[in-house]
Amino acid sequence: MKKTLIFSAVVAAMLVGCNDTKETAKSVTEKATETTTHAVAATKEVTKTATEVAKSTTEAVKETATKAVEKTAEVAKETAKKAVEATKEAATATVEKAKEKVAATVAPKVDGKALFTTCAGCHGAKGEKKALGQSQVIGGWDATKVEEALKGYKAGTYGKAMKGVMAGQVAKLDDAKIKALAEYISTLK
Repeated sequence: MKKTLIFSAVVAAMLVGCNDTKETAKSVTEKATETTTHAVAATKEVTKTATEVAKSTTEAVKETATKAVEKTAEVAKETAKKAVEATKEAATATVEKAKEKVAATVAPKVDGKALFTTCAGCHGAKGEKKALGQSQVIGGWDATKVEEALKGYKAGTYGKAMKGVMAGQVAKLDDAKIKALAEYISTLK
């Protein structure tokens, strides 16, 4: 910058000529100095503004990138959660089917007629009585209806006056015994 100032002064002196006074050279030098000072101030202002713009742009990019990373992580987490749930459901279904197949091949045959001997005391040998004068006559019910009723008693979601008595009776029955008992009762007429 000093070189520019000196060069400007030299050029001014040449243009004015050797005979001109020092004041003319001084005036040109002052104008050159003033112009250079304004240029330096403008350059500083432009540099300051550019730095501020760069800083705010960097912050905006950083904030946008952070939000994008957070959203991507959230989406990935949700997708992984859904995949785990789907896998868990598929595995559970497969295990249940395998249990059913194993139970069907390994489990001993349950005798529904033998199980009904406990029921006959209240319901009659053919299911023709209202147990304790409160229940429905169950002889002739289809197997599905009997099975749903027995499972409902076991879960406590079925029955009115007989709910308490029947809960104790079905508590010892597993699904295979309930099914065998329901199939036998459906044959009673």
